[in-house]
Amino acid sequence: MTRPIGRRTFAAATVLAPFALPSFAQGTLPKTITFLVPNAAGGSNDVMARAVAMRLSQFLGSSVVVDNKPGAGGNLGSAWVAKSAPKDGSTWLVTVNSAQTINPALYRHTGFDPIADFDAVAGIAVVQHALLATPSLPAGNLAELTALAKKEPGKYTYGSAGNGSFAHLLMEMFKKTQGVNLTHVPYKGVAPALTDLVAGNLHVLVSTIPACIQFIKGGQVKPLAVPSLHKAPALPAVPLANETVPGLAGDLWVAVYAPKGVPKEMIEQMRAGIGKVLALPEMDTFFAAQGASALKAGPTELLAMTREELAKWGPVVRDSGMKID
Repeated sequence: MTRPIGRRTFAAATVLAPFALPSFAQGTLPKTITFLVPNAAGGSNDVMARAVAMRLSQFLGSSVVVDNKPGAGGNLGSAWVAKSAPKDGSTWLVTVNSAQTINPALYRHTGFDPIADFDAVAGIAVVQHALLATPSLPAGNLAELTALAKKEPGKYTYGSAGNGSFAHLLMEMFKKTQGVNLTHVPYKGVAPALTDLVAGNLHVLVSTIPACIQFIKGGQVKPLAVPSLHKAPALPAVPLANETVPGLAGDLWVAVYAPKGVPKEMIEQMRAGIGKVLALPEMDTFFAAQGASALKAGPTELLAMTREELAKWGPVVRDSGMKID
């Protein structure tokens, strides 16, 4: 299934098909290409990057390898690509929107500018989230959660995969718009947070759907809403969060960026090659198994999405008072 992109960029996205891989007399991509992932191996970003990399060679005529350079919430690897990577088309950043659009407001020094230091190339995938509750919580939807939190301010907790994570900011947005007080409990990743939610040691959690779907199916946690602009195919009966709390929406998306200075011809070759990969029927099966969908966005659409998210999350970070040195 192909994932539709945001309303502002949907019309522009239609110009991306069909994907035709052009031939260039000059500016041809090198024979060996590196996808640098600024996160640890095994995460959504890494899994998506490797799935595309292993299929790209048949369209580009180049071998594509994935290299992980984690650290500082994605800043370390992103800064290296921006400032130190060669501009010859041999190195591309495959990152998530939170690193590109939340980190600049969250960290005092990221080491890169998401607009000035990169050229947007192509989207890869969108991964949706679910807003969950422990089964014993006497709330079955967001309206009931709001009423509960207002009745007993500060009593209820919500977890996140860490300070400044998407889940953290989404719940801060919920608190501000609803005028409620929930206590934040940061974890080192979503797995330990899910463990505490199942055990009843935590009341609420925002998790990627792939990470929590088995717990939902097993009745160990209950979904209250999907914070997205689009219904989650894996959870068709769960309402959208913004139906109750307008604006409470945001997805994790994975995309490719080039360090500023890579020739436009190479960027177009890479965009077209990725488009060919996303059009493979096997990718629909792969994305569905990951609780994801393809994000068919080219340079113009991806740049617009990046700017949109910078404008959205910056004020949320500033209003929350969060800052990481």
